[in-house]
Amino acid sequence: MNRQIVFITGKDVKYGFSLAGFRQYECEDTELQKLLDEIAEKSEFGLYVIDERLINENNENKIREMETTRGLVFVIMPPPAKMIVKREDYAARLLRKTIGYHVKLNI
Repeated sequence: MNRQIVFITGKDVKYGFSLAGFRQYECEDTELQKLLDEIAEKSEFGLYVIDERLINENNENKIREMETTRGLVFVIMPPPAKMIVKREDYAARLLRKTIGYHVKLNI
């Protein structure tokens, strides 16, 4: 029997993994235990990937309990990295636009 991978993410990542063809559930950290109980009953899932931002002490204990008693496999996925946007200095941007060259100012 083929078992599927299920992703459990925060509500801010809606459709992310489902667009790639995976089953995805969204929840808050307070709803995670209830959701795990509901979907663990389905034998179609073999790997549960959970967003790290949903993990708190109670949820972690529940996951460890489910791993040992039910033999389920959980992977904790790190949160998405935030891109650091470097802002260009206004004066440098104005000079580049005016003269067509990038000018680095050391002031």
